[in-house]
Amino acid sequence: MASRDGATAIADALVAGGVEMVFGYTGGSVPSLTQALFNENKIAEFGGRTELTAAWMSYGYNRVKRRAASAVVSWAVGALHASPVVYAAKLDSTPFLMMVMNNPPALDARDVLQDAGELYSALKPLSKYIKKVTDAGDMPVVVRQAVKESSSGRFGPAVLDLAQTAMYQTTSMPVEPLELPAPPSARAGDVQAVWDLISKSERPVFYVGAGVHIADGAAELQELAELTGIPVVSTSWGGRGLLADSHDLYVGASGNFGWRSANDALQGSDLWIGVGLSFSQMSTGSWSIKKPEKVVHVDIDDHEIGKIFQPTLGLVSDAREFLRMLLGAATAATDRVEIEQRFASWRAETSEAKQAWLEEMDAWIDDTEVPINQYFAIRTLSEQLPENTLVVADSGGNAFGMYRAFQYKSVTPLATGGRYMSLGAGLPVAIGAKLADPSRTVVSYHGDGGFYYDFMELSNLTQRGLKVIVVIDNNHALLANRASAKAMGIDNPWVDLPESTDFVTVAKGMGVEGERVEKPEDLTAAIQRALDAEGSYLIDIHTTPGLRIVRALTDVIPIVGDRTPKSGHLADVVEGSWPS
Repeated sequence: MASRDGATAIADALVAGGVEMVFGYTGGSVPSLTQALFNENKIAEFGGRTELTAAWMSYGYNRVKRRAASAVVSWAVGALHASPVVYAAKLDSTPFLMMVMNNPPALDARDVLQDAGELYSALKPLSKYIKKVTDAGDMPVVVRQAVKESSSGRFGPAVLDLAQTAMYQTTSMPVEPLELPAPPSARAGDVQAVWDLISKSERPVFYVGAGVHIADGAAELQELAELTGIPVVSTSWGGRGLLADSHDLYVGASGNFGWRSANDALQGSDLWIGVGLSFSQMSTGSWSIKKPEKVVHVDIDDHEIGKIFQPTLGLVSDAREFLRMLLGAATAATDRVEIEQRFASWRAETSEAKQAWLEEMDAWIDDTEVPINQYFAIRTLSEQLPENTLVVADSGGNAFGMYRAFQYKSVTPLATGGRYMSLGAGLPVAIGAKLADPSRTVVSYHGDGGFYYDFMELSNLTQRGLKVIVVIDNNHALLANRASAKAMGIDNPWVDLPESTDFVTVAKGMGVEGERVEKPEDLTAAIQRALDAEGSYLIDIHTTPGLRIVRALTDVIPIVGDRTPKSGHLADVVEGSWPS
């Protein structure tokens, strides 16, 4: 292959690896790379207003694409601004590729401007893959490795620390189109053993999480559930949208802020078939939900299997591959119909519990309350938004309400992970999701606290002609933190936010139309104006600041809640949790 400079080699390798877009923020020697990336429109570009928001955009883009289809570029000193996203990608199993431009190595021994000599060591613990590149010779291979590692196995962050001088050195190393390796599958005998457990059970549950979304296994899950008649419970955030809420076999989301029907199904089950989940704190009531004696745990990461407790069967497999194999075993079983019929009373019990829970949630809705009732706002959004809407809820009390009460009408990918839960990522993640799937209506559902972090990206929506509907659940408080402080008897002055901030005026100053909604009867029309608007639109909904975050679990270790913590909880935080 003809010799070319290192920057051009990077661009060629990114294209060969399936990278479609590069987000970033300029500075230092970044132009020495970006001039090659965007030459001849090989790769689309999108500049964030900060390194952090640019990184969150790439995160959202790749969550929707389910691979490292984008990358983010930053100058050395700006990279640490984006480091929370590197860590989030690791915790949330998100494909993520960050390329950091750094000073020439020859300056390492001097007091160079914006010295970032320790950047590699700072980011290494946060990364799945990281390389410090000082020579262009093997640049195509290094970039290939970064894309592959980020997008295969358990997805995660890859970081390239690139010396400026390597952009100008030359290499003749060729690039090859990247074909990602096939995801791992379980052994056939282990899958048959899972089916044997199902065939002997009376009250099984499919307990599914974000790993099924990431593996694009929703269709296989639905087919398998319908074939076997086994109820489905999702994790509280990561598994939402894997089945429509109205599906007869969907019992709800588990956890402190999930559905009581889902928690009761889990605690009344005699077999969990857990697929693509980590049994996290939020989904298991701080590891206090009663487990059955028989638990199957399937995950692509062997470190997750047996991490907290010993499952009956632990299988290392991609979620969709496992569901396909189990579907094959179920189809071939001669007694499948008999088994499915045996679960009829169990299905009826879980269905009745689901209906009771939905009626309980309906009772929380008050369409006359001023300030506006949060659950009324979420229900109205559910009713008015199109079926394929992708809602990105920022972290906080607003997200607890959204992922619990929003009605998913069809299979819907989630652009956020459920473990890192960073405040202030909602709008840039929504922008990345919209760029990844322009056909969808995308909504950024923000609390007012989180919106202070990222509202500057409203100007990007205007500049780029991109439509995202921004909804602010504005209760003038950091609600989740207020609730937890109150439960501990603490008066926290930092949880109260100003009522004087005019987000609508801020938005209009950045070219985004919007309106404030203070009365419940005005909300439907505002949502319709947002849907009809040619460009982005902001709705600032003033909601009640005193809403209780109602628990779907009783007698569990509190984390954020509506009652006083158990005696001694703050001194011994794992008392009473699994495996005890």
